[in-house]
Amino acid sequence: MAKKDKGKKKEKKKIVRKTNIILKKKKKKWVSILAPKEYRSMEIGESYVADVQSLKGKRIIMSLSNLGRGKNFAIKVIFEVKEIVEGNGVCESIGYYLLNSYSRRVVKKGRTKIHKVFKMKTKDNVNVIMKISMSTVNKVPGGVSTTLRKGMDNYVTEEIKKVSFNALLDNVIGYGFQKKMKESLKKVYPVASLEVVSFRKA
Repeated sequence: MAKKDKGKKKEKKKIVRKTNIILKKKKKKWVSILAPKEYRSMEIGESYVADVQSLKGKRIIMSLSNLGRGKNFAIKVIFEVKEIVEGNGVCESIGYYLLNSYSRRVVKKGRTKIHKVFKMKTKDNVNVIMKISMSTVNKVPGGVSTTLRKGMDNYVTEEIKKVSFNALLDNVIGYGFQKKMKESLKKVYPVASLEVVSFRKA
């Protein structure tokens, strides 16, 4: 009886050659992250990276008080690394917001509260999102509330398209934008509080 494997071609053994590939790892180093010029290009952080270019797009959030502008820890400024200059990550400001705990304390009970979100474009064609919360001195009827909302719409629409993103952000952080808007709305009904809860690039 013929063997079962008779006549079959012998399978060739595959020879696998092992090669040692040595990958050189880049050494990591500490790189400074700097704020924009409007914050005196101060160092706002460090990052331990192998490739400094990887820092682009990295975001850092800082309290306004830590940036030397006021004492309010509830106001936060958002930065993003835009470019690498002389081995440092240089940021641009992309937004701002208030802590929820702070904004809730500002709006008290027994008052009419109005919250609005605006999606618009600044003079330099930057798409932005702005959230505003306001409250009246006392409860007001629906008609007055509607008029106040229209007043907010008109004011924000006109002001945002007049200036660049950076100029508007600086005005909001400095509270000039809110103060002027509050004065405008008082012609309809006395406003107890008005806060830009957040403002950032879309």
